Amino acid sequence: MDTLGRLVGTIVFLVIFASGAKSNEVLGDIRRSCSPDGPAHVVLLASPGNTQVVACGRDRPSVGQATAESRFLLASVSKTFLAVTLLQLHEEGQINIDDRASKWLPPDVVTDLGGLKGVTISHLLSMTSGLPDYLDEQFYLDSLDLVDAGATSAKVLRSALKKVVGEPVLFAAGTAFDYSNTNYLLAQLVLEKVSGQPMHEVFNSRIFEPVGLNRTQLLGFGVSPGDFVQGFEDFGNGLEAVDGYLEGFGFGDGGLVSTAGEVAGFYDALFSARTLLDKRSLDRLLTDPVGEGYGMGIEVERLPDDVIVVGHSGGDIGFSTDVRHILGEGVSAVYLSAIAEDDLSVTWDLLEAHEGN
Repeated sequence: MDTLGRLVGTIVFLVIFASGAKSNEVLGDIRRSCSPDGPAHVVLLASPGNTQVVACGRDRPSVGQATAESRFLLASVSKTFLAVTLLQLHEEGQINIDDRASKWLPPDVVTDLGGLKGVTISHLLSMTSGLPDYLDEQFYLDSLDLVDAGATSAKVLRSALKKVVGEPVLFAAGTAFDYSNTNYLLAQLVLEKVSGQPMHEVFNSRIFEPVGLNRTQLLGFGVSPGDFVQGFEDFGNGLEAVDGYLEGFGFGDGGLVSTAGEVAGFYDALFSARTLLDKRSLDRLLTDPVGEGYGMGIEVERLPDDVIVVGHSGGDIGFSTDVRHILGEGVSAVYLSAIAEDDLSVTWDLLEAHEGN
């Protein structure tokens, strides 16, 4: 398998509890593919009563080998957390998820973005607003300059939104899909306006503490690059460490740092224990409004025999992540990699093996 061929590092942690033969075979292939050196990877397969984890490679030079408790930048896997908190506020009557976004956003932001005509909070969360994406390589460079100059997270976020000022919308709100990180910067601003708190505090009180996610944090708010696995990217001269590119802040479009086990724990709390959202909110979270396989901050794949797999992938400088969860079965596969643009199909390989046990 291509993914397994790319896995590097030394197997330093392997736990297998009462699992099926086929999933054991996949994880065994991963273990055997590991080499003595390289960036960290953690692979996890969790089902009710069963957990299998393989951790490979170096965490960072000052820490040593990666373990199941090693933390990675989650990138866009973080989007689901933001969508969940906004739906919680919807349940409580603090907002209506179908409110116009302009109702909750700073007036200057609304003006800069052409009035956000017809754009609702649900359009932001489902990537159907038509807003162009702010995120490109130049933004990373500009944001580093701002951070070096002492800019706050709020100022860096506003600078990101400025990148799309004057850009035409891609389509009328609600009529099509385009994956644009701009949506989740605006969703963060909505969350902070409604709650009266910064996003990381909302996450703490509404998700991290209730679920017991003790090692999940937002980048720049109590956690810096030296506190999680060292990521690597090839900029044209082989793999290079990317710590220097991450000296900033995490935003609503991706910025959480966590472990594979805590990502799986979040999915279990959300979809199996159902302690975070009620049934109506879960149904809304998973509603795919324009047939593009995307709900609110989560990908939804409907397979034969009424099998539904939900999850999200993520990619950032130096990191690749993916989580997949089979609804109704409580089965999650998580892959966290400290290499940019890694092959993420290992999660699907694990789910397929599990289903074939």
